[in-house]
Amino acid sequence: MNFLSINARGIGGPVKEGWIKGLKLKNKVDFLMIQETKLSDLSKLNVMKFWGNQDYGTEVVEATGLSGGLLCIWDIGIFEISGHVKNRNFLMVNRTIKGSQLKINIINVYAPQRTADKLCLWNKIREVMNGVDGMWVIAGDFNAVRSQDERKNSSFKNVCARNFNEFIFEENLMEYDLKGRKFTCIRDNGRKMSKIDRFLVCQNFFNHWLDACLRGMSFSHSDHCPLLLTVNRKNFGAKPFRVYNSWMGMSGFREVVEMAANLQDDGNYQPDIKLMRKFHKIRDAIKEWRLEVSKKEEEAVLKAKEELEDLEKIMEERDLSDVEEWELVENKNVMMNFEFNKCDDMKQKSRIKWAIEGDENTKFCILMSTLGGLPTRFRV
Repeated sequence: MNFLSINARGIGGPVKEGWIKGLKLKNKVDFLMIQETKLSDLSKLNVMKFWGNQDYGTEVVEATGLSGGLLCIWDIGIFEISGHVKNRNFLMVNRTIKGSQLKINIINVYAPQRTADKLCLWNKIREVMNGVDGMWVIAGDFNAVRSQDERKNSSFKNVCARNFNEFIFEENLMEYDLKGRKFTCIRDNGRKMSKIDRFLVCQNFFNHWLDACLRGMSFSHSDHCPLLLTVNRKNFGAKPFRVYNSWMGMSGFREVVEMAANLQDDGNYQPDIKLMRKFHKIRDAIKEWRLEVSKKEEEAVLKAKEELEDLEKIMEERDLSDVEEWELVENKNVMMNFEFNKCDDMKQKSRIKWAIEGDENTKFCILMSTLGGLPTRFRV
């Protein structure tokens, strides 16, 4: 039972979809909380692009214009629905863990900016929590810090912190130590940093899962880092090998295919057998080429990720130099291009293009049916 919370700063476009889905699949997430969807109409949202399969449940709070918006997605094989409460700044769902009858109340939070508005939000959450049985998990973007050392180069408001701490203490909420990050939000290329995203859990939840781990992940495609609360792990099988259209535009692909196709077969075989053997050679050559390219891609992405994480840690101590800011942008571009290619491959895998545009035979059949039916020789 793993939880992922992320302020995505908008979930439109294939890059954000692929990024969030990759985080979900890699970390075996069972409950996903997204803040700032920036979508005012989520009725047409294809949740499968974030989740990866059809075994999910959802609840949403739509954005006001391009401001806010909350989305919760969960594994229906683990959580059983029992109720929800919606507000512009929070989304609460009641869930029962199947097979254990443990009740968990989960609140996805996107707090407002003004101190007075935040205080009203804490009071509303208090009202929701009063009289409700079960454990509590409250996560998201609280737009508030608990102490001055949770901010860097940004203003600290004593009243706001005091109100937030009072809410936490009065509701007996606790926090797991955050691994991998000191701050969860970066602005102005790292000049301003703060810890405004967090997980708060009730004492019963904390005692039930003492060995749970809260980890801050790479910022990558948002100025907020995703927060992963890991309670357990699962394993899935390996992915099959496929040839993708995106490979054809890569350096070396055409040369590898042409070289394999031009290899002479000295055996005394029938033409159809020779053609089959040639296809086998091309396939094996592409596999070998792809393994080498994948290794280089993984090394480049890993290096970019490590350099980003190093720069993010430097941001916490001092401002970046001009060269370091350039490195920050270049490494983000490397990861962005990698995600774009991954999105193209996922589209081909799901045959989205074929389903929308059809192939030549599909278009021919549609045209003939429009004109009054297929000729006799094409009928079944």
